Amino acid sequence: MIRLRREGVEAPADWREAVDAAFPDAAAFWKKAKAFEKLTEQGATRKKGFTRYAPDVLPSNRKGKRDLPPVWRTEACVRAAIAGMSRGICAYCQSPVSSTHPGKRGKDRPPGQVDHFRPKARFPAQAYDWNNYFLACMACNIAKGDMWPSGGYVRPDEGEPGSRFVFARSGAIRARKGDEQAKRTIEDLELRRYWLTWHRGKAIERHLKIVVPLMGRPGFPLEMLLIDGPDEFSEAINQNVRRVWANGRRKRKPSRARPRRA
Repeated sequence: MIRLRREGVEAPADWREAVDAAFPDAAAFWKKAKAFEKLTEQGATRKKGFTRYAPDVLPSNRKGKRDLPPVWRTEACVRAAIAGMSRGICAYCQSPVSSTHPGKRGKDRPPGQVDHFRPKARFPAQAYDWNNYFLACMACNIAKGDMWPSGGYVRPDEGEPGSRFVFARSGAIRARKGDEQAKRTIEDLELRRYWLTWHRGKAIERHLKIVVPLMGRPGFPLEMLLIDGPDEFSEAINQNVRRVWANGRRKRKPSRARPRRA
């Protein structure tokens, strides 16, 4: 996970109108949604979801089930903007979702899924808030689902989220000592899943194979060997580059010879 920037990722001027038009009675929906979010966050009613709490204010989906209308899915501008924010990689595991799925309608609707950071089932009033959207791969989005533990998860667009995780050269991941939120993020989103770990480790090794021979050469400072911005497994790769760089500097550091006694 790496820090994502929301500069330029803004909802269109008519976004609220598009959302309201999807409900039979938008005023009734917003009233019930706000009342629902005032209930105890970890209480039984919140955990059962908004569709159980207020089905009367929701339209029916294609299967005839009452549900929140997926405006975030039908409006092409949403996915395109969110995909641009993370350069087509999953906001959580940093897998390249835009290269492993054919997508639909070309570049107007890139692949991947629009993840609601605070799940819409538990936070319906934030279901159409663009600040609640991230691009996610199917594996992370399905694993996360409607879960929301006390304290939530690590946000990819706040602070330095990558520093809260430790990536081994093998691709393994763990939370920094004492960081329970990061630990829960790893567990619930299944960031230790086998093939993700395998691909992450392979990406780290490929990058190190290129940059290690350049370390210590004139004109190749550390910054030139790091991946800039969001990219495939960039946080895991950069952590390992810094680690190898630091180990190399310690080995190259000349030892101080003790003066001989006369």
